[in-house]
Amino acid sequence: MSAVVFYAVKDVKKNRRAFIFITIAIALSTANIIILNGMVYGMTDDLVERTIETSAAHISIYPNEKDKYIEGLGIKEQKLESMEEIIAYSPRLSSGGALSYREKSKTIKLLALEPSKENRVTTLLGKIDSGETLEANDRSSILVSYRVAEDLKAKVGEDATLVFENGNSKVYRIKGIMRSGTAMDLNTVVINFDEAAEHLGLNNKASIVLVRLSDISFSGEYKNKITRELGVQKVKEWKQEVESILSTAETFGKISSVINAVGLFASAVSVGVIMYINILHKRRQIGVMKAIGMRDSQILSVYIFEAALIGIIGIIIGNALGYAGTKYLEAHPFTDPITGDMAPRFYP
Repeated sequence: MSAVVFYAVKDVKKNRRAFIFITIAIALSTANIIILNGMVYGMTDDLVERTIETSAAHISIYPNEKDKYIEGLGIKEQKLESMEEIIAYSPRLSSGGALSYREKSKTIKLLALEPSKENRVTTLLGKIDSGETLEANDRSSILVSYRVAEDLKAKVGEDATLVFENGNSKVYRIKGIMRSGTAMDLNTVVINFDEAAEHLGLNNKASIVLVRLSDISFSGEYKNKITRELGVQKVKEWKQEVESILSTAETFGKISSVINAVGLFASAVSVGVIMYINILHKRRQIGVMKAIGMRDSQILSVYIFEAALIGIIGIIIGNALGYAGTKYLEAHPFTDPITGDMAPRFYP
């Protein structure tokens, strides 16, 4: 075995050019897999986390199938407060409408919430791009998503007319422009819950109630408990809310696997060709080794050991490059016009 190791190491030192080419091929192939997978799953995790933080929470309570709104909101809130592992909840009202600013108008999705409750469940009201966020009992101001602000050329501190879906309208001050990094950024306007309920005539009703638990792992247990205690039929865990995102991620993961497989195959072919040509030029050296008494199995072991050595070194370098590349992209994320900054993550 010592002779096998000796000849393998000596051959590597003698053929440095081939060693460098093969090592580079293996290193780049390995680094490519790490960075590509880090990008796919990193962006997925970012989007899932943002969705949970801004619009899904741990559990979401919806109206029954035949109802448009959750009825008897006050009683349901009292029952939620009595449940041990529920640390906060936030009712929301959703409706259509239009926002007019100077001579421009845009159809929007109106989202009404109570700031004091919302801040305990999600971080949505903290996603302010410019201006200030809504405060409790702030009924004269609204927040607009940055895409709405761009389309209307609206600015913080200016007045805009909000037309509710039932035809009521009122002038509000644009207090802040928000960027959540989710689909909300497309056309959302945020308003105080009581203000919207008054104009829409929806007293003691909600479109959805978001619930935050002391531990996200309790979501399955409390989904059933909330369904039973509140007498509602449609309750979803956070996993169900991000199901479409996870499904899309799975598809991209499969595409990534195909790309990785093609890259590995191309790398394997190039490495194999280089190794084969390299060994063809060593017939004389092989003859010398046979002449001094080395068996065929020992000679084969020399080149297998040499290939393994090159592979290990290439993979170590590739891991280092992959880690460095992923960390660099993590520090310099890609900017998406809808979701904001998206960066890969390094998964050991």
